[in-house]
Amino acid sequence: MAKKANSISEKEIFASIKAGNYSPVYGLDGEEPYYIDKITDYIENNILKPEEKDFNLTTFYGRDANWSDVVSACRRFPMFAERQIVLLKEAQTMKDISKLEVYLASPTPTTIFVIAHKYKKFDGRTTLPKLIQKQGVYFTSDVIKEYNIKSWITNYLAEKKIGATPKVIDTLSVYLGTDLQKIINEIDKVLLNVPDAKELTEALIEKYIGISHDYNVFDLPTAIFTGDIDKTFRMLNYFNANPKEAPMVLVLGTLFNKFQQLYTYHFVANKSQGEIASAIKVPPFFVKDYQGYAARYNLAKTESAIHLIKEYNLKALGMKNTASPEGLLKELITRLYYL
Repeated sequence: MAKKANSISEKEIFASIKAGNYSPVYGLDGEEPYYIDKITDYIENNILKPEEKDFNLTTFYGRDANWSDVVSACRRFPMFAERQIVLLKEAQTMKDISKLEVYLASPTPTTIFVIAHKYKKFDGRTTLPKLIQKQGVYFTSDVIKEYNIKSWITNYLAEKKIGATPKVIDTLSVYLGTDLQKIINEIDKVLLNVPDAKELTEALIEKYIGISHDYNVFDLPTAIFTGDIDKTFRMLNYFNANPKEAPMVLVLGTLFNKFQQLYTYHFVANKSQGEIASAIKVPPFFVKDYQGYAARYNLAKTESAIHLIKEYNLKALGMKNTASPEGLLKELITRLYYL
């Protein structure tokens, strides 16, 4: 979820625009570009009528824009319309962006000026962000936290009216990471190819996204936790034969995160489902899985597993180790399984 510099969410921005409550300035910054693009596109496509855009929609791109030209455009009055829109896209690449302060100190009320500053925040050493917040809407879009990505995917699929099992959501979150646009592109790729799909199945993500459900890193800790010896060592053999499918750093990170969640679970197991979900940072419907994992790995075994993973992380970095990555992986998985 994006972080709001002045306590306004992207949904509130859209609702305000729909209600006809426009701000003279929208300053959008942050590392996550998805919401910045979404808000910019919404303003571009939902305020002016099609026939008004020819004279009242001006778009600049930071690398090629001169600050004085942007200011001049903002100070123009609209033609045959109540307002005009000036978009400054890729504002993070603009030279002398701080000189826009001369306009932001007294913006034209009939202009909607959007500054889309992606991948990083405005320079806090200047008065630019303070002026934006004073005169209009200042919205910061932070990279979504890893522990929130499953809920985000679930909500996105719900908006699309598409179902998915928890395992499918887990697989997507592990392999697609926290890049929201990448996640959307991959999900939409499936829906483009199967427009009538009501559920995002394992077969569909394997076919159209290229993620194999049978052999993916996320399923490895699940196989270990549930004591599925055949699947555990079948996956181990596959990963050792196809090391690019499971880099050691990805395997170690996935195992550590899962055992760390299980470690936390042991201390909150007597709380409500909602409290447990919040503590271990998973959606509530995953809590029952951890109840089963805890039966196989008590607190002492969970602590031992975490120490083992840390030990093999050091070995993977070359400390007191001469074994190959394949040998290390086999040794670690075997020791974890038989704890």
